[in-house]
Amino acid sequence: MATNKNQKTVSQETIDKVGGKQNLRRLVLRDEFQDLELEVISRIPDRTTMGEYLKYANVNPKKAQEVLVNGCLLTDRDEVLSSDALFNSCVAGIAETIPMAAAKVEKY
Repeated sequence: MATNKNQKTVSQETIDKVGGKQNLRRLVLRDEFQDLELEVISRIPDRTTMGEYLKYANVNPKKAQEVLVNGCLLTDRDEVLSSDALFNSCVAGIAETIPMAAAKVEKY
């Protein structure tokens, strides 16, 4: 798989800190009002981040979204936080990366 030279990257130290490349995702955020497209790098939310997010989800949704973005976004944080459209797009993108697994429930 060839890599695009214009793609954003993070340091090896950051890759190691999040547990490897398998825990990183590229998100393409769109702000249709400003005709802007921004590629950012995010990590998949871990249990700690999800716990903080869920703590605020029903009480203070804005705070919950900020927890998700601040806990997972690794690049362009200032630009994303300064635009409502990019912020909401980032929240939606990170939410899609939340690991979900199915459990099989059987009678005892």
